[in-house]
Amino acid sequence: MAKIEFAFPVDKVHGKVSKDHKIGFAHRKSSKLNYSTGYGKRSTPFSTDEVAHQTKFAAVAASTRLRMQDPSKITADQEGFREQSKYKTMYRYVFNLEWEAYTAG
Repeated sequence: MAKIEFAFPVDKVHGKVSKDHKIGFAHRKSSKLNYSTGYGKRSTPFSTDEVAHQTKFAAVAASTRLRMQDPSKITADQEGFREQSKYKTMYRYVFNLEWEAYTAG
């Protein structure tokens, strides 16, 4: 891990420079440290738990998109979103409802 000192116009950078680059930059808030990190290809195949989690996430994301377009559920979801303060976006609120329903059932 290399420590990076940024010049005056740039306070901090986060993320990859482009899709083709294998090096990215990050900023750790707790230690206020800027550092670079390498992005490479995965050398091991996904485990069965990782594949199951990816499948669950994809299913919940698809059902969230459908639920947000369903006119019969939009008003109830909007009221529930207004009453809570945990989630900052409507999508994240509905996603969490779908995630809990998927996990329970």
